[in-house]
Amino acid sequence: MNEEDIGDITAQAEAAKALLQNPVFNAAFENMNEQIMGQILATPVEASEERERLYTMHKAGQLFVQQFAGIINNYELAKQPEVM
Repeated sequence: MNEEDIGDITAQAEAAKALLQNPVFNAAFENMNEQIMGQILATPVEASEERERLYTMHKAGQLFVQQFAGIINNYELAKQPEVM
């Protein structure tokens, strides 16, 4: 891996960390999750398709945030010295 690649990975990891530590981002994400969960709980018993749609939205949000954790993990792995 060359210096430019390491610089790119470092910049991405720092941006990901800043985003995950940003109180506005976290408040918005928490608010979104609370709204989705409230909507799931409020659906009538017969509205299984609506619950599935809302559940999919909830999982997509979780996967979105996990992408940032993956960027940070890739950076941590790239920092480790290669073992031969």
